[in-house]
Order: sequence, then C-alpha cells, then structure tokens
Amino acid sequence: MNNAHLLTTLSVLCLLSACGGNVAPSSQPAESSPEASSSAAVSSAETSSDATSSVQTTSEVSSSRATSSAAPSSSVQPSSAQPSSSVRPSSSAQPSSSVQPSSSSAAPSSSSAPQPTALNPYAEPKLGQQYYLNHIGDIFSAWKQYTGKGVTIAVIDKGFKPTHEDFYFKDGTSKVTANSASFTTTGSNTVTAVGADKVVNLGDSHGTFCAGVAAAAANGKGVIGIAPDANLMLLKTDGKPKSVAAAFRYAADNGAKVVTISIGSYYDYTGDLVDDGSNLATVFDAPVQYCINKGVPVISAAGNGGEMGDEWATEYTFPGATPGVIGAGGLAANKSTEIWSGSSYNSSPTYAFVDVVAPANGMYGCCHYDGKDYDGGWNGTSFASPIVAGMAALYFEANPTHNAKQFETALYNSCNLFTPDGGKPTKNQIGKGRVDVGKLLGISAAPATAVTCVNSRWSSCYCYAWNSVTGTALSAWPGKAMAKSSSTYTYTIPAGYDSVIFNSGSNQQSPDLLVSSLSGARYNLSSYTVLSDSVQIGSYTKVA
Repeated sequence: MNNAHLLTTLSVLCLLSACGGNVAPSSQPAESSPEASSSAAVSSAETSSDATSSVQTTSEVSSSRATSSAAPSSSVQPSSAQPSSSVRPSSSAQPSSSVQPSSSSAAPSSSSAPQPTALNPYAEPKLGQQYYLNHIGDIFSAWKQYTGKGVTIAVIDKGFKPTHEDFYFKDGTSKVTANSASFTTTGSNTVTAVGADKVVNLGDSHGTFCAGVAAAAANGKGVIGIAPDANLMLLKTDGKPKSVAAAFRYAADNGAKVVTISIGSYYDYTGDLVDDGSNLATVFDAPVQYCINKGVPVISAAGNGGEMGDEWATEYTFPGATPGVIGAGGLAANKSTEIWSGSSYNSSPTYAFVDVVAPANGMYGCCHYDGKDYDGGWNGTSFASPIVAGMAALYFEANPTHNAKQFETALYNSCNLFTPDGGKPTKNQIGKGRVDVGKLLGISAAPATAVTCVNSRWSSCYCYAWNSVTGTALSAWPGKAMAKSSSTYTYTIPAGYDSVIFNSGSNQQSPDLLVSSLSGARYNLSSYTVLSDSVQIGSYTKVA
C-alpha cells in the first residue's frame, strides 16, 4: 500500500451504516443495511461482561514511522485495526504478553498437504442469494480443494453473536475460538477479557455479518463463507485506537493467520473510531508491522467515502491507509466491472490506500435483528475486507509456510485490473483491481460440459453462460436453448465460461440480477425460486 500524507480534511469513514443497518451512527455516512433502522446505538449489554475476569495491561503503540503514534506504552504492542464501512467501534482492550490465552484454543495452521474436500455448497439454503460469490473468481472450484481448514481468521469489530447458527461446523462444534476476546481502554490502560462470552453484542449485527462473510460454516443452515472450515477469533473493541491496536497484536500473538477489520475513521475521527488522543495517521503503524513481521496480513475496509460525495471518495481512512494494510474497496451489486458508488477509491496511484476491490453492495449474510438470522441489502466496503480475508485463509491452507508478504504478492498478482463501467473511478484509481480466488490459488475451472437442469415445470429451458472474469457471454440473453429429454434439459458449454443462469426464455430481466457459478455438473433447480418461476437460482442440488 502506498501511503502518502493525509489530505487536510477527512470525514466519516462511511464504512459504518452499510454494513450493519442498526449500527451506523447518524453523524457518519452509514453503510446501508436493513438493520440500521432497527437500532442505532451499540448495546450496553455488550460490555457488561467484559469487566469481569479481565487483565489490565498498559497499551503501547510505537510507530514504525519517523513520527510515532501517540499510543500508550505497554509490554504488549498493539496491532493495527482496519476501518469498516458500516461498523461502529465497540469496547476494546489491549492484550499484553502476560495475558495470552492458551494457544490450544486457536486452530493451528495446517501443516499437511491439502486433500480434496467433500464440501457441498449447494446444500446451503441461502446460497442463491449470495450473488457476490460470482464476482470473486471460481470459488466453487476452489472449494473442491481448499476450505480454510486449520486456519484462524481474526475479525475485529464492535461485537458479535458468537452463537449464530452459521458459526458451528456441521458436527455441531463451534468455530469461534476459546481465546476470542474483548478490549476496553480507559486513559492509558487497556483491559483484555478473554472468552467467547466476552465478545457478545446482540444490539449490532455488523460484526456478525462480517464474520459470516469470511467464514460462515457449510452446515446446511443458511449461507456459506469464503473459508467455511476456518476458525473465527472474534475480537470485540470499544472503538478506541489503543484498543484496536491491542486487538491486532493479540491476534498475531494468539494463533490468527489473517486479520480483517471493518471499522475505522478519517484523520479527524469522523467515522467509527473513538478519540482517545491517538494520531490516526500513525497509531496503527507499529501494530500493523508487528502482525506482518509475524506473518499475519492485515486487511481493512477502505471506506465508504463515495457515499459522502466526490470530495470524500479519495480521502484516507484509518487503519485502511496505514502502511502495510491491504485496503479493500467495493464492487457494485452483482457486477464484476463496476465500482459501488459509495466506495472510496484512490486519488492517483501515488496516493493509494485502496489496494484491491471485492463485492460490497447488495450483500446477503448473517445477522441477528427483527427475529432474523439472515438478511440482504447490506452495503459497504466492510464486507469487501472479510471476502479478502477468507481468500487469505484458503491461501494459507494451501501454503501453510507462507508469510504475509508472500500472500500480499500472490493476491496482487492474481487480481484482474479493469476499466470500471461508467469511467468513474478510472482504471488507475482501483489499486490492483478485482480479486480472483481461482487465480490466487492457481486453480483452473474444469470445462463446463453437459450442464443439466432438472425442471419439470418449464416447457423450454435456456442456458445463459459467461466468463465472470472477462464478462464475455456465450450468447445474448436468454442464452442457448437446451436439449430436452423428459424433465431434463442439457447443454454442453464450451470451456472458458464459469457462470450460468438457467431460465425459461420468458424472463426479460437483466442477467446481472440473477447469477450462479458452476463447476460443470448436473443440478436440480426445482427447490428454490427467486423473483419468478421463469428464472431459478440457488439451492442447487448436485445430481451427478
């Protein structure tokens, strides 16, 4: 990341409202989320248990730059945190070396050669609403080999629901590590409370949503995360930079292989972070470098400056603009070549804090409000960051001895740089471009031959196929007519196309609205319908 000096006035890290609806404060441009209307403040209950069974540490945030950050001193250096578009700060405390929980509570990195997995993403009942999975490369082929097993993802936010049903593996065991923790800072003291029960915040779904995007389990309950077999180290903070810094260092010291954060602020504290006297331009330098030196990459939401207008879209947010952090900007809903209008972007390649882009608009995932466990319509770069973190978990499963710099190099080399639709922002303002999990892992999708749709309700069936990387379609909508035999429709798709929509030929909606990736096989589409009976997506059952 190229981090030049801050431009003078910085405003809200629009990360907030879009991610967790009820989470965004009115003063900030919130990332949009359906939950935002239900509640606005961080639940006081989320901190009630943090006071007990806690350990005090003095927090020290020394900067690696010439200008050191104004962080308190501590035997445990805080690590850096990333901004999130829709996340507000929660109480955090800085861990000290004497407070490290047993390493046995965090899943160790995989040391054995990866084996083919038996993962069945099509068994997830909400898969059809995770449209963003079609715009990150061939994740479906990647899951055949890698699922993040043995890798721990640390998620820094303002609180979570650690007992969400998608945070349990298929065998019923929790994927939330026992050394998950909360961090709260008062003056120069940061208190760390260790335990999954210390990270609870049922008043805000933002953290839960982010964690689910990264690693929701493939357990047949709802959605699937990018790394469904990874463990989750949930780190709740009070939003103070010293607490966030402590959470970074704690993650690196206690078994995390990658850190993702989706809370942050502009230089003047407009955004999610709470002013504790720290200089946001430098306070995260040392903690981030600490993580990197221990082989742990730090990924952050880059910000939702676009929601505040063009003048804010290129302003730095922290810790996203901290040197060494991989800053994630956002793609528009169901698009591979369009930037979400609310996303921040670089003013130029020289003044860059957006390093890659990933889906961030129209997201669907885990929540806990209004009696819902899942919901859609969430917007914000807060969700781009955990996508990249999930990809990192797959990468480290495949390459257990690699470090943060090796991952960063592989990630950047695998991105697809493109000219954004509409010309705004430009190709030179989106970093390395769109992430591609297949290229990152060196996986090529098998030719999609003899793709079959089983559906007795349609009198005709069409297959609209395209390449999700290049955007090239096999033919114009509604696609190629499929040969019918009884209730089975079959079409042989040439190699080079990795996404498809099966439709009856009567639906005139843009194919961008309804998409489904495939790896080439037979799928039963009769179990799930979206919008109308003439276009079907999701809950595909593999027939053969």
